Amino acid sequence: MKKSKKIRVFIFYPVLGIILIMLTLIIYKLNQSSVFFSENGVYTSLQVPIKEKFIDININLSGTADSTSFTKDFMEGPIVTYNKNQDISVDWFYNGTVHHKNYSNTIKNFSIHTGDKQLNFMLPNINKPVTEINNTPNKIVFISDIHGDHTYMDCMLKNLNVINSEGNWNFNKNHLVIAGDMVDRGNEVSKVLWKIVALSEQARAAGGMVHYLIGNHEQYILKGNFSRVDPLNLYAIEQMMSFKDAYSDKTYLGKWLRTRPVIVKIGSMIITHGGISPDTANKNFSLQQINQAMWDYWENKSIDDSLKEVILGKTGVTQYRGYVRQNDEVKKATPQQIDTILETYNGSQIIVGHTNVPKIKPLYDGKVYDINAIETSSEALVFEKGTLKVVDTGILKQENTYNMYQRDFSFGKINDWKMITSTIGNIIRLSSISHPY
Repeated sequence: MKKSKKIRVFIFYPVLGIILIMLTLIIYKLNQSSVFFSENGVYTSLQVPIKEKFIDININLSGTADSTSFTKDFMEGPIVTYNKNQDISVDWFYNGTVHHKNYSNTIKNFSIHTGDKQLNFMLPNINKPVTEINNTPNKIVFISDIHGDHTYMDCMLKNLNVINSEGNWNFNKNHLVIAGDMVDRGNEVSKVLWKIVALSEQARAAGGMVHYLIGNHEQYILKGNFSRVDPLNLYAIEQMMSFKDAYSDKTYLGKWLRTRPVIVKIGSMIITHGGISPDTANKNFSLQQINQAMWDYWENKSIDDSLKEVILGKTGVTQYRGYVRQNDEVKKATPQQIDTILETYNGSQIIVGHTNVPKIKPLYDGKVYDINAIETSSEALVFEKGTLKVVDTGILKQENTYNMYQRDFSFGKINDWKMITSTIGNIIRLSSISHPY
């Protein structure tokens, strides 16, 4: 008995001592730390000094803020949620305040007011789209990786005559292909998504089509991963509901995104966000099987591990970067492998986004195009009269920046303690998301 007690004492006190030392060190370092926040007052990062360097902790601290102020043009939402009785709840954040309206589930459109403006939104029926089209239209415009920059997207589509000066579909029976990653990072994500929903319906009515493929960032937000969300938008969303609920399958946009494909074929052109890797081609799954696996995944159905790698893994269609670069995990594709991939899927070209390139140019003798050059080039890829060509849109995508401010971390500020607890909670929530997504 005495021996057992001695063992507990010898274990307990050293462990307690280590914990106290760690807590003392954490408190000491916090006392030397700085809080960074936007001009709106939303916390963006906590800078902790370590020797002569700093560690930036930015697990989206935006659940907390100093006194906030938002410009009149800042809006998050609307978030359309289907309640248990299938009535519709609409929430939006405008002018620093949460607004709310209820509607019947029979509505096909709705409107909200922001100051003296009325904004109108469509709620088309949600269906899984056609993903293999044999007859190519006269013209196709390809875009990707807009990352919540509605201002850029709107200007580019106008310059390409896809939409008119009022922002409505102007492309007749032609097609717009969006190769993923329209979400995260930017602060107009909701505006981008609602615009694409509206354009999809307008295109359908005109005999054209909008193809929206989901990329890795769409996969992130649909699984509740908010680590790449703009801090201001995350703050606004969390005033209304949890981020996970905002893009759940109980919301219109959550439902709509979950029915988008990960790969599309138009004529002999194959489009996906990351690319078809040699590993994916070797598995010999059809395009329909790949898309169906993505849809089944969102419905929590059982999926073959090989298919799960294809839709979510490092060599899968949303994550693969091997057409442009390589690393220890993924080797750069060879010309022979590209030929095999195209032969497997009876294609002539593969069009991808995802990996940044300085310019849009034909790769692998014109068999591959990476169109994610929007921050370094004003080019876009267009299919016209049976040929793919690079055109100048006259606009570059600008990085989203804020005026940033800083102050010392304060143990006397309740918001700083909220920031710490929020950070711990966010780490726990993010770590609980299964991998791969």
